[in-house]
Amino acid sequence: MQKNQNELSSMQTLQQETADSVLFSIGETAQMIDSTVKTVRYYDEIQLVKASFVNNRGYRFYTTEAIWRLQLVKTLRELRFGIEDIKKLLSGEIPMETSLDWQIETLQTEVQALNGMIAILNNARSLVNHHNNDSKKKPSPSLSYLHELVHIHKQNQQNRQQFVLTKIEEIGFMSDIPAEWKDAFFHYFNKFILHPGKWSAKQLMAWEELKKLISSPEFIADLQSVEFLFVNIAQHPLYEAKEWVRLMQSIQKRLSIALKKNYEPHSSYVQAIADDAIQLYSHSNAASNSKEILQRIEAHIDKLETKNFKRSIMLCSILSPEFEQLSQRDDLLFRGLRWKLQQI
Repeated sequence: MQKNQNELSSMQTLQQETADSVLFSIGETAQMIDSTVKTVRYYDEIQLVKASFVNNRGYRFYTTEAIWRLQLVKTLRELRFGIEDIKKLLSGEIPMETSLDWQIETLQTEVQALNGMIAILNNARSLVNHHNNDSKKKPSPSLSYLHELVHIHKQNQQNRQQFVLTKIEEIGFMSDIPAEWKDAFFHYFNKFILHPGKWSAKQLMAWEELKKLISSPEFIADLQSVEFLFVNIAQHPLYEAKEWVRLMQSIQKRLSIALKKNYEPHSSYVQAIADDAIQLYSHSNAASNSKEILQRIEAHIDKLETKNFKRSIMLCSILSPEFEQLSQRDDLLFRGLRWKLQQI
């Protein structure tokens, strides 16, 4: 009886503290936004839109303000915004203008991919029509035409690797460091982007755009400007290259856990990872002053904020879901490092 009274009091207090006079059940809420209970519950579990009140039986209730936020999330999802981007948008971490620009670019890339697929289908239809109109050939067109056309547009692993290696040699990128450290630098790019496997038309379009971006003078200039941090690590290492990669993989695994548990950048868990990352991104000639090391890392991070780098990350995320997850983990780490620097 006392528990029920406390629960009723909590609901009454909530209603008094908000402009709402009514709390809606999760079923009513889902119906109001034309969604499902499962989806609304999921958004609560990942802390995208929390329930306004949960009673002692675990039933969720929502105010009209929370329902408005859920409707906004639903609209953003229909516009193809990702969950993580919506979180950052609602929290104010990403400005509305920046978020809209990113999404417009994403949709433009998808339009290009669709146009590419339409072109493939039109070419296939032309070949089939030509086959049917040629009396010297048996009128038995098959899907093999379509298969051959798609196959022509696919890049195999060897060609992709050769393109990247040739481009690195052309621009002299990290020419002063040992080969094993070049492999360490490109570890995740090799693993997720240059890995074997067939690509969809959308991924093929993204790869073609990425090749053009990598070849542009603006991107090359951006790339050369961020080289210094890794060059210092490679030229004056605290670890062997293989050990450095192993430690980096360990940090990535911990960051993955942090994302799943929705840990904030200032949490003790993420800050412990940031401490290890500082050690990983230091070198034997680095100053012992942790503030100076953090400032160097922050300067490096700032140079990754160019339009070209953001575009390359988006294209790589299209090519590989694993790379997209890597980008999300790195973003959490960078925010943790920035928070640490602010506290010094």
